[in-house]
Amino acid sequence: MSDLSQAAVAVKKSKTVEDYLTEYEPQFQRALGKSMDAAKFSQDALTAIKQTPQLGQADLQTLFGSLFLAAQLKLPVGGPLAQFHLTPRKRGDKLEVLPIIGFGGYVQLIMNTGLYSKVGAFLIYEKDYFDEGANSERGEFYDFKKSRGDRGPVVGVIAYVKLKGFDESQYVFLDADTIRSRHRPRYWEKTPWGSDEGEMFKKTGVRVLQKLLPKSVEAAPLALAADADQATVRKVDGIEDLTIQHDVVDAEVVPDGVPV
Repeated sequence: MSDLSQAAVAVKKSKTVEDYLTEYEPQFQRALGKSMDAAKFSQDALTAIKQTPQLGQADLQTLFGSLFLAAQLKLPVGGPLAQFHLTPRKRGDKLEVLPIIGFGGYVQLIMNTGLYSKVGAFLIYEKDYFDEGANSERGEFYDFKKSRGDRGPVVGVIAYVKLKGFDESQYVFLDADTIRSRHRPRYWEKTPWGSDEGEMFKKTGVRVLQKLLPKSVEAAPLALAADADQATVRKVDGIEDLTIQHDVVDAEVVPDGVPV
Protein backbone atom coordinates (compact mmCIF):
# COMPACT_ATOMS: atom_id res chain seq x y z
CA MET A 1 0.00 0.00 0.00
CA SER A 2 1.37 3.42 -0.95
CA ASP A 3 2.05 6.11 1.63
CA LEU A 4 -0.85 8.12 0.19
CA SER A 5 -3.24 5.15 0.51
CA GLN A 6 -2.11 4.54 4.09
CA ALA A 7 -2.68 8.21 4.89
CA ALA A 8 -6.17 8.04 3.36
CA VAL A 9 -7.02 4.99 5.47
CA ALA A 10 -5.73 6.75 8.58
CA VAL A 11 -7.89 9.81 7.87
CA LYS A 12 -10.93 7.64 7.28
CA LYS A 13 -10.39 5.73 10.52
CA SER A 14 -10.02 8.94 12.50
CA LYS A 15 -13.33 10.44 11.33
CA THR A 16 -15.53 11.05 14.36
CA VAL A 17 -19.29 10.84 14.83
CA GLU A 18 -19.29 14.64 14.93
CA ASP A 19 -17.58 14.69 11.52
CA TYR A 20 -20.28 12.44 10.09
CA LEU A 21 -23.01 14.61 11.59
CA THR A 22 -21.56 17.63 9.82
CA GLU A 23 -21.12 15.72 6.57
CA TYR A 24 -24.73 14.52 6.59
CA GLU A 25 -26.30 17.89 7.45
CA PRO A 26 -27.44 18.60 3.85
CA GLN A 27 -29.17 15.21 3.74
CA PHE A 28 -30.71 15.82 7.16
CA GLN A 29 -32.06 19.14 5.89
CA ARG A 30 -33.68 17.53 2.87
CA ALA A 31 -35.43 15.05 5.14
CA LEU A 32 -36.42 17.68 7.71
CA GLY A 33 -37.73 20.17 5.16
CA LYS A 34 -38.82 23.40 6.82
CA SER A 35 -39.79 21.75 10.08
CA MET A 36 -36.38 22.04 11.73
CA ASP A 37 -32.88 23.39 11.14
CA ALA A 38 -30.41 20.60 10.33
CA ALA A 39 -27.64 22.19 12.40
CA LYS A 40 -29.90 22.27 15.46
CA PHE A 41 -31.02 18.69 14.75
CA SER A 42 -27.39 17.54 14.55
CA GLN A 43 -26.47 19.38 17.74
CA ASP A 44 -29.36 17.76 19.64
CA ALA A 45 -28.24 14.37 18.30
CA LEU A 46 -24.64 14.99 19.36
CA THR A 47 -25.79 15.97 22.86
CA ALA A 48 -27.79 12.73 23.15
CA ILE A 49 -24.79 10.71 21.96
CA LYS A 50 -22.44 12.37 24.45
CA GLN A 51 -24.89 11.70 27.28
CA THR A 52 -24.74 7.97 26.47
CA PRO A 53 -21.15 7.18 25.40
CA GLN A 54 -22.07 3.65 24.19
CA LEU A 55 -23.91 5.28 21.27
CA GLY A 56 -20.67 6.71 19.90
CA GLN A 57 -19.09 3.25 20.03
CA ALA A 58 -21.95 1.50 18.24
CA ASP A 59 -22.30 0.39 14.63
CA LEU A 60 -22.43 3.58 12.54
CA GLN A 61 -24.98 2.27 10.06
CA THR A 62 -27.49 1.68 12.85
CA LEU A 63 -26.64 4.97 14.59
CA PHE A 64 -27.18 7.03 11.46
CA GLY A 65 -30.09 4.86 10.36
CA SER A 66 -31.82 5.89 13.58
CA LEU A 67 -30.89 9.54 13.07
CA PHE A 68 -32.18 9.62 9.51
CA LEU A 69 -35.38 7.98 10.70
CA ALA A 70 -35.80 10.80 13.24
CA ALA A 71 -35.18 13.36 10.48
CA GLN A 72 -37.76 11.74 8.18
CA LEU A 73 -40.28 11.72 11.03
CA LYS A 74 -39.32 15.32 11.85
CA LEU A 75 -38.84 14.50 15.52
CA PRO A 76 -36.01 15.95 17.66
CA VAL A 77 -33.58 13.46 19.18
CA GLY A 78 -33.46 13.39 22.98
CA GLY A 79 -34.09 16.58 24.92
CA PRO A 80 -37.00 17.54 27.18
CA LEU A 81 -39.71 16.60 24.66
CA ALA A 82 -38.62 12.91 24.82
CA GLN A 83 -40.15 12.22 21.43
CA PHE A 84 -37.31 10.15 19.98
CA HIS A 85 -34.58 8.19 21.78
CA LEU A 86 -31.41 6.41 20.68
CA THR A 87 -30.90 3.14 22.55
CA PRO A 88 -27.65 1.11 22.57
CA ARG A 89 -28.30 -2.62 22.31
CA LYS A 90 -25.90 -5.56 22.43
CA ARG A 91 -26.69 -8.29 19.92
CA GLY A 92 -24.13 -11.06 20.13
CA ASP A 93 -20.75 -9.33 20.18
CA LYS A 94 -22.02 -6.32 18.22
CA LEU A 95 -23.22 -3.02 19.68
CA GLU A 96 -26.09 -1.50 17.70
CA VAL A 97 -28.44 1.46 18.05
CA LEU A 98 -32.20 1.03 18.11
CA PRO A 99 -34.58 3.97 17.59
CA ILE A 100 -37.28 4.40 20.21
CA ILE A 101 -40.26 6.68 19.54
CA GLY A 102 -41.64 8.00 22.81
CA PHE A 103 -45.28 8.53 23.77
CA GLY A 104 -44.91 12.23 22.94
CA GLY A 105 -43.48 11.31 19.53
CA TYR A 106 -46.53 9.25 18.63
CA VAL A 107 -48.83 12.03 19.81
CA GLN A 108 -46.94 14.53 17.65
CA LEU A 109 -47.05 12.28 14.59
CA ILE A 110 -50.80 11.73 14.96
CA MET A 111 -51.39 15.47 15.33
CA ASN A 112 -49.18 16.11 12.29
CA THR A 113 -51.71 14.28 10.11
CA GLY A 114 -54.05 17.25 10.54
CA LEU A 115 -57.02 14.91 10.98
CA TYR A 116 -57.38 15.12 14.77
CA SER A 117 -57.97 17.89 17.27
CA LYS A 118 -56.81 15.93 20.30
CA VAL A 119 -54.76 12.84 21.12
CA GLY A 120 -54.24 11.38 24.55
CA ALA A 121 -54.00 8.39 26.85
CA PHE A 122 -54.74 7.87 30.52
CA LEU A 123 -54.38 5.07 33.03
CA ILE A 124 -57.29 3.28 34.66
CA TYR A 125 -56.87 2.11 38.25
CA GLU A 126 -58.66 -0.66 40.10
CA LYS A 127 -60.89 1.66 42.16
CA ASP A 128 -61.87 3.91 39.24
CA TYR A 129 -65.26 3.48 37.63
CA PHE A 130 -64.86 2.20 34.05
CA ASP A 131 -67.36 0.61 31.70
CA GLU A 132 -67.52 0.30 27.92
CA GLY A 133 -70.25 -0.73 25.54
CA ALA A 134 -72.05 0.09 22.28
CA ASN A 135 -75.54 1.17 21.21
CA SER A 136 -77.31 2.77 18.27
CA GLU A 137 -77.14 6.29 19.74
CA ARG A 138 -73.58 6.47 21.01
CA GLY A 139 -71.86 3.81 18.93
CA GLU A 140 -68.89 2.34 20.80
CA PHE A 141 -68.32 4.21 24.03
CA TYR A 142 -66.75 4.12 27.47
CA ASP A 143 -67.70 5.75 30.75
CA PHE A 144 -64.99 6.66 33.23
CA LYS A 145 -64.86 8.37 36.60
CA LYS A 146 -61.66 8.82 38.53
CA SER A 147 -61.84 7.63 42.13
CA ARG A 148 -60.66 9.81 44.98
CA GLY A 149 -57.82 8.94 47.32
CA ASP A 150 -56.00 5.65 46.87
CA ARG A 151 -56.94 4.40 43.40
CA GLY A 152 -55.28 0.98 43.74
CA PRO A 153 -53.07 -0.69 41.11
CA VAL A 154 -53.19 0.11 37.39
CA VAL A 155 -55.56 -2.22 35.53
CA GLY A 156 -55.41 -0.77 32.02
CA VAL A 157 -55.09 2.20 29.71
CA ILE A 158 -57.35 4.15 27.35
CA ALA A 159 -55.81 5.79 24.28
CA TYR A 160 -58.02 8.05 22.17
CA VAL A 161 -58.17 10.57 19.34
CA LYS A 162 -60.81 13.19 18.68
CA LEU A 163 -61.65 13.80 15.04
CA LYS A 164 -61.20 17.39 13.91
CA GLY A 165 -64.53 19.08 13.24
CA PHE A 166 -66.57 16.27 14.80
CA ASP A 167 -67.78 15.72 18.34
CA GLU A 168 -66.71 12.09 18.38
CA SER A 169 -63.68 10.09 19.41
CA GLN A 170 -62.01 6.83 18.52
CA TYR A 171 -60.41 4.87 21.32
CA VAL A 172 -58.85 1.60 22.38
CA PHE A 173 -58.76 -0.03 25.82
CA LEU A 174 -55.97 -2.42 26.80
CA ASP A 175 -55.89 -4.28 30.10
CA ALA A 176 -52.67 -4.44 32.11
CA ASP A 177 -52.16 -8.20 31.78
CA THR A 178 -52.41 -8.06 27.99
CA ILE A 179 -49.93 -5.21 27.80
CA ARG A 180 -47.40 -7.00 29.98
CA SER A 181 -47.72 -10.34 28.18
CA ARG A 182 -47.85 -9.11 24.58
CA HIS A 183 -46.10 -5.73 24.44
CA ARG A 184 -43.46 -5.63 27.16
CA PRO A 185 -39.93 -6.36 25.85
CA ARG A 186 -37.96 -9.37 27.02
CA TYR A 187 -35.34 -7.33 28.87
CA TRP A 188 -37.81 -4.89 30.37
CA GLU A 189 -36.21 -4.66 33.84
CA LYS A 190 -33.46 -2.34 32.55
CA THR A 191 -35.91 -0.02 30.81
CA PRO A 192 -38.70 2.30 31.98
CA TRP A 193 -40.97 -0.74 31.95
CA GLY A 194 -39.30 -1.38 35.27
CA SER A 195 -39.21 2.22 36.51
CA ASP A 196 -42.12 4.02 34.76
CA GLU A 197 -44.55 1.35 33.66
CA GLY A 198 -47.46 3.78 33.44
CA GLU A 199 -45.76 5.84 30.73
CA MET A 200 -45.04 2.66 28.78
CA PHE A 201 -48.70 1.65 29.10
CA LYS A 202 -49.77 4.96 27.54
CA LYS A 203 -47.27 4.62 24.70
CA THR A 204 -48.46 1.06 24.04
CA GLY A 205 -52.06 2.24 23.94
CA VAL A 206 -51.28 4.89 21.33
CA ARG A 207 -49.21 2.42 19.28
CA VAL A 208 -52.13 0.00 19.15
CA LEU A 209 -54.63 2.79 18.43
CA GLN A 210 -52.66 4.10 15.44
CA LYS A 211 -53.17 0.76 13.69
CA LEU A 212 -56.93 1.37 13.76
CA LEU A 213 -56.80 4.90 12.36
CA PRO A 214 -57.59 5.65 8.69
CA LYS A 215 -54.66 5.17 6.32
CA SER A 216 -53.74 8.24 4.30
CA VAL A 217 -50.76 10.03 2.79
CA GLU A 218 -50.72 12.31 5.83
CA ALA A 219 -50.41 9.27 8.10
CA ALA A 220 -47.41 7.77 6.25
CA PRO A 221 -44.85 9.05 8.82
CA LEU A 222 -46.94 7.50 11.60
CA ALA A 223 -46.92 4.13 9.82
CA LEU A 224 -43.14 4.41 9.31
CA ALA A 225 -42.64 5.17 13.01
CA ALA A 226 -44.68 2.16 14.09
CA ASP A 227 -42.77 -0.08 11.68
CA ALA A 228 -39.31 1.11 12.72
CA ASP A 229 -39.85 1.60 16.46
CA GLN A 230 -37.44 -0.72 18.35
CA ALA A 231 -36.21 -2.29 15.09
CA THR A 232 -32.71 -2.17 13.61
CA VAL A 233 -32.64 0.68 11.10
CA ARG A 234 -29.59 1.05 8.87
CA LYS A 235 -28.35 3.89 6.70
CA VAL A 236 -26.18 2.67 3.83
CA ASP A 237 -24.34 5.25 1.72
CA GLY A 238 -25.48 5.25 -1.88
CA ILE A 239 -28.91 3.86 -0.99
CA GLU A 240 -31.68 6.40 -0.49
CA ASP A 241 -34.07 4.27 1.58
CA LEU A 242 -33.39 3.06 5.09
CA THR A 243 -33.38 -0.68 5.77
CA ILE A 244 -35.52 -1.91 8.67
CA GLN A 245 -34.93 -5.27 10.38
CA HIS A 246 -37.24 -6.64 13.06
CA ASP A 247 -35.44 -9.76 14.32
CA VAL A 248 -33.98 -8.06 17.39
CA VAL A 249 -36.09 -9.69 20.09
CA ASP A 250 -33.02 -11.11 21.80
CA ALA A 251 -31.05 -7.87 21.79
CA GLU A 252 -30.08 -6.84 25.30
CA VAL A 253 -30.38 -3.32 26.65
CA VAL A 254 -26.93 -1.99 27.45
CA PRO A 255 -26.70 -1.00 31.13
CA ASP A 256 -27.13 2.76 31.59
CA GLY A 257 -28.43 3.01 28.04
CA VAL A 258 -31.13 5.39 26.90
CA PRO A 259 -34.50 3.92 27.90
CA VAL A 260 -37.26 2.61 25.63
